[in-house]
Order: sequence, then structure tokens, then C-alpha cells
Amino acid sequence: MSSSSSSVPHDHYETDDRPVAVSLQEPRPDVQVPEALVHDLWKHQRFDTEDLSTTDDEPVRILDPGRPNTDAGPDFQNAHVRIGSMDWRGHVEIHTASGGWFEHDHHTDPRYESVVLHVTLHADVWTGGLLRADESTVPEIVLYPRLDAPLRELLHAYHTRPDEDTLPCASRWDEVPEQKKRTWIATLARERLTDKRDRLATAPDADLEERLQERLYAGLGYSKNDEPMTTLARRLPPETVRSVPDPRNREALHLGVAGLLPEPEDLLESDRETADYAMNLRDRFRRLQVHLDIPAMESTSWTFFRLRPNNFPPLRLAQAAAWYDENAILASDPLPTLRTALTADDPVTDLREALAATPPSFWRTHYHLKKRASDHDPSLGPSRRDTLLINAVVPTLLLDAEHRDDAEQAEAALDVLQTLSASRDKVVRRFQDLGTRAESAFEAQGLHQLYREYCTEGGCLDCQIGQHLLRS
Repeated sequence: MSSSSSSVPHDHYETDDRPVAVSLQEPRPDVQVPEALVHDLWKHQRFDTEDLSTTDDEPVRILDPGRPNTDAGPDFQNAHVRIGSMDWRGHVEIHTASGGWFEHDHHTDPRYESVVLHVTLHADVWTGGLLRADESTVPEIVLYPRLDAPLRELLHAYHTRPDEDTLPCASRWDEVPEQKKRTWIATLARERLTDKRDRLATAPDADLEERLQERLYAGLGYSKNDEPMTTLARRLPPETVRSVPDPRNREALHLGVAGLLPEPEDLLESDRETADYAMNLRDRFRRLQVHLDIPAMESTSWTFFRLRPNNFPPLRLAQAAAWYDENAILASDPLPTLRTALTADDPVTDLREALAATPPSFWRTHYHLKKRASDHDPSLGPSRRDTLLINAVVPTLLLDAEHRDDAEQAEAALDVLQTLSASRDKVVRRFQDLGTRAESAFEAQGLHQLYREYCTEGGCLDCQIGQHLLRS
């Protein structure tokens, strides 16, 4: 090895006889850097964020990098950034070079209109000139000059990292007393639910029932369609939907504003019942639009990819419209109904019943408006209603309790989650593999808070479990 490379970091690998030193050289500009590496750099903020600015010299402060999106659409969702003097909440898209924005046709895709920041590793001829589908400009930052380690080291670490990431304290999990773990998990569950309550409180220009409707609609959309569902809820506030008395018209309003009513040419191969129903909804929506004049969304806003049929957006929207049927949860102000259910002998049963939604019989043989399907139950299932209780109803009741200074209602709302069964998602299963099984939805919330806000963020010094292990 020449003296000129003595300052370059080395890794040593054993051969049959002797170690071999490998120099890590800075990759050439034409060397392919995995986009997943740039995702990691953004997620873990592996760059200097002090005096950060866009390519237009607007100061940038990253308040929340957002959550990774594993499905179609922008790479990170629900980020919070301050650009100049204005706060933005939306999505972040990431590429190794700016030209990827146009190469992947994001400039024509309405799903990317909610992108508030574009992050690129390298600058190119397109840097600073990105446009959304509505031709507005996209703020952009370039990471390469601000990386907290040479790219060669980051790239080497990426290619040699273990296949399975582990929790920092996984190997010593059994050393922590069970009671300490349970107490900390309960504390984090309250922390997570308080966070959800406070996010509702920051919704701009919306009253409590509008916020609840947004969360209910987003919950119907799952992670893949929560953003378009939220957009739809904002375009169709409760007062507007209640002004439409006919149930079929309310269904037409939901599917029409969502942009999911098929064109006549899309129905040429449909059976007669399907075509007639779809065209009837189109006619109804056309008449409604004369009076309401609500802009329709683009059909490309919605994701069908890798969805089970019972999660297809048209069926979910038919269920949402059914929440406005007579005596259903959104037919009138939902808060009195939810408060009453919370004080019942069996609050969970009454709350589940309040969320019941059964669309018209057409949906027994359809998941969308183009083709007939086998017979199925189109009503909103119990597991989805439980998820809505966790993510929409309980946070709303907590905020309502805070507004009314009703500590008893707040505790009753939290008790609902103690009664609900825990989900069996990958985070809950991960801790179960370590020997800590979530006994309720409340504890599952605590495990999610532990994993997302402490374990994956390197927050061991602020974690009571991490502190116990460090002291011992």
C-alpha cells in the first residue's frame, strides 16, 4: 500500500494465509449508489442539518423526517419541515439524483402533489427545477456536501450491514425485570395516545367532528390510501354530506369526488347490473355537482396495488357513505353517541356497534364498479372497527375530554384499549419473540412507541429499559 493512501480508512479481511487490506475510495460520480442508502441517510439524518437550505437558498429545519412508505407513492409520509418561515406537513421524495423525479414521471402524478420536499444525494442539471403535476415548484435539498461521513464509508457500511437489523438490547432483554418493562410500556402507551390526541388538536380550521371524520376515513384507507381518504374527508365535511338526503346520492357524491366513477368506455365489458349501477351513480353525481361544485380528485390518487379486494377504495367509500345513513355514527354529531357508549356496561361492544357500516346490496357482489365478484359480506368488519377505535375514536374522546376537563372520560377511553386485543403486526411479534407479549391493544400501543421513538432512533439513554441495562 503506497504512502499516499495512508490516510484512507481500511478494512481487513482474512484469506487462507494472511490479512488483506482493502482501501475504501470515494465512489466515482458514475458509480451506482443504491437509493435505499439515501433513504437511510434521510431517515437517520446522517448529514449536517445546521444552516440547511434549499437549492433556492431558503432555510430548512427538519422537525420530523416522516415515516417510510413501503408501498406506491412518495418515499416518506407525514413529514414536518419548516421552509423559510412556513411550516409544511406532507411527503418527502428521495432520489440519488434530481433527474429521477422526471424519470419516474412524478411531475405528472397527482399523488406527488403533496410532496413538500425533494431530497437528492447528487445535484444534476435538473436540480432546483422540479415541478409537481400542478406545475408548482418542489423545494429541494442536496445531501452529498453535508454528509456526516465520507460517502465511501457510508456505502461500505450499507453493503456490509447484517441482513436482519436487531433491537439494540435484544440480547439482554431478559435481564430487565418484567415489572419494569410492563410499567415502561404502559407509560409509553399513554405517551403515544397523547401524541395522537395532540395531532388531532393541531388540525387547522376543523371542529372535533370533522377531525374525527378525517381519522375515520383515513383508517378505512389503511396506510396505502390514508392520504387520499383524508383529502376526500376534507372535501366532504359532515355538513356537506348531511345536506344530501338520499343515501344513493351520498354514495355517488363520495365515489364521484374521489374520481372513482368509471367512464362509459370503461364499462363496455361489464355485466348489465354493474354497468347500470355505475352509470346511475355517474348521473346522480353530475346533478349534484351543479349545486355543490366540489372538485373531483384524480383516480390515480388511489392505490389498488397489493390490496385485498375488501380493501379496494370503491368498497371502502361505499362503507364511508353508509356512516351517514339514518342512525349511523355520522348522521348527526357523533360525540354524544360516543360519550354515551363509553359509559355503557360494555363500552367496547357499544362503540363497535356505533361504527357499523353496511353499504347497499350491490356491494355484496362487487368490490369496485367495473366487474361483478363472488358473494361476500360488504359490511365493515370487526377487526377494522377495532383499529378505528384505537386510531380515531379513542384519540378523539381524549381530546374531547381535555376540552371538557373530564378526567373520568379520558381514563374510560384508555380503558377501552385495555379491553381490546392486541394486533399481531411485525412490531408486536418482534417483542413477542423476545418474551414480551402484548396483553391488550393498550400495551401494543406502548410497544409501537418504544420501537419507533426509542429503539429505531437510538434513544437508549432516554429509555428506562436502556437505562437499566446501561447501569448494570
